[in-house]
Amino acid sequence: MQKERCPKGMPSAENAEAKKYKVRSTKVLSTNMLKYSNRQEFVTLYQTKKNVMRIAIIGSGGVGGYLGAKLWKAGNEVVFVARGSHLSAMKQNGMKLESPEGDMIVRATFTDNLNDSLPFDIFIIAVKSFDTISAAQIVKPLVKNDTVIFTVQNGVDDVLAESIGKKCVIPGVAYIFSMIASPGVIRHEGGTGKFKFGEIDGSIGERCFKLREVFHEAGIKCEIMENIRRSLWEKWIFICGLGGMTAHTRKPIGGILSDAATKSMLYGVIQEATMIARAKRIDPFTGMEEKTMAHFDRLPYRSTSSMYYDITNGKRVEVEAINGAVVRFGRGLNIDTPANEKIYDSLKRYA
Repeated sequence: MQKERCPKGMPSAENAEAKKYKVRSTKVLSTNMLKYSNRQEFVTLYQTKKNVMRIAIIGSGGVGGYLGAKLWKAGNEVVFVARGSHLSAMKQNGMKLESPEGDMIVRATFTDNLNDSLPFDIFIIAVKSFDTISAAQIVKPLVKNDTVIFTVQNGVDDVLAESIGKKCVIPGVAYIFSMIASPGVIRHEGGTGKFKFGEIDGSIGERCFKLREVFHEAGIKCEIMENIRRSLWEKWIFICGLGGMTAHTRKPIGGILSDAATKSMLYGVIQEATMIARAKRIDPFTGMEEKTMAHFDRLPYRSTSSMYYDITNGKRVEVEAINGAVVRFGRGLNIDTPANEKIYDSLKRYA
């Protein structure tokens, strides 16, 4: 693989400085230096970092934008892939992160493609499930032998791993409430802000340790899991209920729980999804229905979901990977799924 060269005409002293701080060029140095109040603060960070990662965020929405901002602030070279008005706003004004952990303006590279890019150390895939194949096509030509592909998505299908290869894909679960508040603005509203991840086959390899180190350096809470598949299905069951019902009823969780009919339907959605998980021998999920309903009871009254946001803002809804998947799994396993089928039938026109 051909090494990326610094621009022609750059003085050798600048080349030496770029090499010293483990970045490609002083252009990267000067861009990253904008994050800090003075040069010494910047230099201190680069002297103490073990390595500067080259990271691409595919899907710069609520979760991708949050992670990318934190990783950029930590001194990594981060490229954000987005589209539409969100991309235009970020190109013009940078990306603003509003967070209880502190607001910031990210001034990095924002683009709609990686056609002329060199390979990356880490990819973070945070697109909606219906964009997974297109994300895989962007990523695949830019994967090195040691590249980490961290995916945080809502479904339980292995579409990305099947497209790129299981050996470099690390699936994860995000415990965070974050969204695009307006073009160019990411609003982190709550949640623990923790990320769990692990190898698909249950092993713990070098890629997991590499990702954990990079996240820790950026102040991102994370945990390596031996059984990440269980965590993925547990989150999927939760989203089937919260996402499916808030989008179907156009009501927040408090409104759903305060009505006997919709509360009963919510329980049915959770029960059906849990039956599917048990039938697939993912885990016994003992008491999952009651635990999930108790979780809903603890949420603020006006809590909604990304599916609710999408349906109420005229956007495409990823019901196929959520409640639609329950219906498809149920048919294959001869399990009736009337509650999820009702949601799917009402939302599939927006998928």
